[in-house]
Amino acid sequence: MEANCENVTPYTPDEMSFWRVTIALMLASLSVFSTLYVFQPLLPVFTSQLNISATEASFLMSACVLAMVAGLFVLGFVADRYGRSLVMKGSLIVTALSLLVIPFTPSFEWMVTFRVIQGFFLAGIPAAAMGYLGEEMAHKHLGLAMTLYISSNALGGMGGRIVGGYMTDFFDWRITLWSFAGFSLIATFSFMFMLPEERFFRETDQRIVEDLQGMLVHLKNAHMLVLFLLGVLLQIVFTAIWTYVPFYLQEEPFTWSLKWIALTYSAYIFGVLAPPIAGRFSDAFGLKKVMFTGVILLIIGVMLTSISSGILVLSGLSLICMGFFVAHSMAAALVSKSATHHRSGASGFYLISYYIGVAIGSTAVGTLWEQFQWNGVISVTFLLIILFLLHPLYKGE
Repeated sequence: MEANCENVTPYTPDEMSFWRVTIALMLASLSVFSTLYVFQPLLPVFTSQLNISATEASFLMSACVLAMVAGLFVLGFVADRYGRSLVMKGSLIVTALSLLVIPFTPSFEWMVTFRVIQGFFLAGIPAAAMGYLGEEMAHKHLGLAMTLYISSNALGGMGGRIVGGYMTDFFDWRITLWSFAGFSLIATFSFMFMLPEERFFRETDQRIVEDLQGMLVHLKNAHMLVLFLLGVLLQIVFTAIWTYVPFYLQEEPFTWSLKWIALTYSAYIFGVLAPPIAGRFSDAFGLKKVMFTGVILLIIGVMLTSISSGILVLSGLSLICMGFFVAHSMAAALVSKSATHHRSGASGFYLISYYIGVAIGSTAVGTLWEQFQWNGVISVTFLLIILFLLHPLYKGE
């Protein structure tokens, strides 16, 4: 499809189409990220009902995320050639249908298989949404649309965890997944109805080798490599905490029910609110110093979770969310600021490193949980944070 751009202007908030695009992408984001993370609070349920270990159960997260990394490569490439709208619609359909099928699967291995398929297509929205917004929205108002879209990412993840865990405390986990599949189908049909056709998209004949070369250039830059590594480390720490905290809170001395454990994910609201505030401070103090502050908050939060007090654990989880999202947003901004060329390639590598961290934090830390319980999770967290803090990235501004 090649757009005829004569007398066509980008959308502004004064137009209904601006809000149709924004709401459509918010619904898509809510569907994708709630589907991705609804499995996280259910892992203890799968261990008991399917007779598997916590590490094995975590494959429902890590396998999905690793497939998502592959999807970011492939679907991003397809979207640049055949249209972002097409990729996003197809991805939402497969996502909804796969979630509908998973409760019918006869074994845990089949569940993981469908999660791999699901993860690949979950990448369709993050791979194409920002490109769609960048082309169709007026640059002056792009920040508004982008902020609403990114906020819906966090809200989708939070909603998937809270609602999924709370529902499963009252109903069978299959009913929970079917309910989320129903929401996903509604979001998919709404998305198809609301999203306008692309007007500025042009197919490209650029070879995939050229795309990869644009990204690989950044692997020769030591400063960029540090930022990619930090993305991995931050997400390993964050994912490890949130993957194994349901197991931690089910045991003595807490013995919390799943519905109360699910409510701990409300701490994500601090992750939604903190980055905009941190952005203002970064203008005055610099990105690196604010990122360092975020890591300090993360450390304090981890320390608080080691104390056997429900209030202190909840306080710690809130600080972990606040610190992580502040540090993550500053690191992402540093990637964009540091890249003098092929900015989309640099952002792509950071996003990929981010999801690799999710996969590692979900499953690799599982062995430490099996052997040493919460102390094992915390120990690897401190090692990673110490490596993070000692890195020469923090020397100077």
